[in-house]
Amino acid sequence: MAGALRPVVMLMLLASVLFVAAGILDGVYPGGPAWDIGDIASVSYIFALINTLVAVLVARGSERSLALRMGLSLFFVFERPASAFLFGSKTAPSITVHMATAIVELIILASAVRVWRLGHSMQGAEVEQLFALDGLAMPEAEAEREEPAQASAAAALPARSAWLIAITTLLLAAVLVADGLASGFVPGGREWGLSGESSGWLVYLFAVVALTVATRAVHGGRVALRLLTATALIFFIERAFSPFALKVLDPVVLALHILAAFIALAVALASASAIRNSRARGDGQVASLEAA
Repeated sequence: MAGALRPVVMLMLLASVLFVAAGILDGVYPGGPAWDIGDIASVSYIFALINTLVAVLVARGSERSLALRMGLSLFFVFERPASAFLFGSKTAPSITVHMATAIVELIILASAVRVWRLGHSMQGAEVEQLFALDGLAMPEAEAEREEPAQASAAAALPARSAWLIAITTLLLAAVLVADGLASGFVPGGREWGLSGESSGWLVYLFAVVALTVATRAVHGGRVALRLLTATALIFFIERAFSPFALKVLDPVVLALHILAAFIALAVALASASAIRNSRARGDGQVASLEAA
């Protein structure tokens, strides 16, 4: 169970980014239409700040902060859709970000409840391992207590593999966001649409999808790892061939497409390697049990 809190913290940091993105898309920036301290859209920045502070506390192993975050997630699950449709007129990208934030908050709530329940079913050092961001090695005496504990340890990724997947996915998301900004998809910039050259803003959605899937994959679930592998390969193909379909001529945007394609391939290789290693660990454990 070591490192079970890591996906929750990563999702919380993703939520902070989405809150800031919502504020920007709602026009809360210097010279923007909603650049007023009294405008309700500016509350997104306050939410981002509060969420980041709570994420730091949760990352330090505070159980009370985790309980607080569960309450915040429940609030945000309802607040984000309400603010998207009930408070002022929102653009399509803004509504998309608001709804994506609500989905991420729902995942945070489910993951936090799961960690909370696991924490209350454990004692002593096991609780410390559960709330640790880095994978801690279990003592041999504890590892040999029962087979379910061994199966749980086999499901968890080694810290090195988890960090490799996390870092490469964060780099991919950063390059995708940079591509959208370089292409002019900013408030007051070029037109946002769903087809042709106006669909370039979808890279923001790609970044959210990649980060959301990765937050589950670093936990060691094979389904999440396979989904991340497939998603990264799709992004690799899309980034490699979209410049030809959209006739991209800007050298900066073209370079970002190529860079994103290579990083997406790296994410796919990292997650595929993690799947292969997890299978090897599982086979090795079965062999050791049979030998015993």
